[in-house]
Amino acid sequence: MAVEKIIFDLGRVLVKFNVRNLFRKIISTEEEIDYFLNNICTWEWHIQQDLVQDTSKASIPLVTQFPKYKEAIEAFYGRFLEMIEGTYEANVRLAKTLKQQGYPIYVLSNFPGDQFDKYEKDNPFLQMFDDKIISGHVGLAKPDTKIYQLAIDKFNLVPEKSLFIDDKIENVNGAKQLGIHTIHLENPDQLPELIRPFIA
Repeated sequence: MAVEKIIFDLGRVLVKFNVRNLFRKIISTEEEIDYFLNNICTWEWHIQQDLVQDTSKASIPLVTQFPKYKEAIEAFYGRFLEMIEGTYEANVRLAKTLKQQGYPIYVLSNFPGDQFDKYEKDNPFLQMFDDKIISGHVGLAKPDTKIYQLAIDKFNLVPEKSLFIDDKIENVNGAKQLGIHTIHLENPDQLPELIRPFIA
């Protein structure tokens, strides 16, 4: 089934994102990092920040509640980009090749707005994409179906002729609800193989 347009997530698809990269510099043991991420700067707290442009005040309530962890809490967004350790070069090259072959390529990513702006400034590979939707810029996040409808409208997609690639099954399922073809990318190294059936 050949598609006409291809939409990429960033984290764990094109970008190597690992929250522990940062906290290994601040917290001494893996067990304490687990405690910190499970009880203080939790996933639920973080994904709320994916909806905002400005993360500068996100740490304030947590620092008040957990003053012992002030440095680590403030680092979550103060040093957010240290969670990123480069890109999956083969997948970035694949996206570039697809564009050279005439496929319009797009980004649809959950990313706090200000943090994405900083990241984009130092990573020119993002300029090759035809357009982007960043959750923090639009106040919507995957897997809310509204963000996929926004992508359909903004990128001028025909869902059954479009492909969305994401590492999280809930985000893939959100796109499927609107008829978009998907790849659930559990292993970034498998992208060249998994995308082959969708390209001419």
